[in-house]
Amino acid sequence: MAGKSCCGGGGASTVNVTMPADNEVVVLCDQATDGTVTPFLRRYSVASDGTVTATDTALDGTTAYATAGTVTTCGGVAEEESPGSVPSGKQIIERCGCDDTDGDGVGDVQYTEIWAIDPDGVDAPALLGTYQDGDLTQPYTPVAPVDCTTDGDVSTPTTPVPVHSGGANLAASAAATLPTSGLQSLTVTALTGTTDVVTDSGTLTVPAGATVTWSVSRDQDQELTVTSVTTAAASTALVHWTYV
Repeated sequence: MAGKSCCGGGGASTVNVTMPADNEVVVLCDQATDGTVTPFLRRYSVASDGTVTATDTALDGTTAYATAGTVTTCGGVAEEESPGSVPSGKQIIERCGCDDTDGDGVGDVQYTEIWAIDPDGVDAPALLGTYQDGDLTQPYTPVAPVDCTTDGDVSTPTTPVPVHSGGANLAASAAATLPTSGLQSLTVTALTGTTDVVTDSGTLTVPAGATVTWSVSRDQDQELTVTSVTTAAASTALVHWTYV
């Protein structure tokens, strides 16, 4: 690539930019005169100077392949066939799969199957190859195929966590019996007098007629830390909480 002149400072300088090489792999079909269709891989390599090189291999991605007929895309027939003849054109489709390599029931490796399909239904579908992560240069043999999670996501699915609730109507000089773990929210309404709520941040006194709510709102929080909810003398309160 030609150098680019940059002006600035005390003079001009030249910066040489080198473009990285690029590779692209496609599936093509080699159609012989007798109607036989052979799919193969064609790898296009673009060098840093822009030179394009095409290399043909078998579907394993390594064995050299030499075309002998007409090279076409694998979606149809080059010439119209006579009625009743066996169709030579095949459609090439891809199927995504997931492989459970560690036996936990969840797919942890994604792979792609390439199938040749007869659009007229005369020939049975034929598996042409299986490749890891859809890369046609990486042949792959699955050991324990399983259903993929949503849209090919192979992460471990989450399990819904049930949420429970509880409450108390506190009389004067009474304390609520809160869950020992997993507290997610707490609501205190002081009906008369005052109610003291002790948390890891300190003590809050809720006055009569006021309602205060605490809840887990950040992703990094697992539970609330509330030590006690206690009414003062001649005070009453309503307390409600949720926990997991």
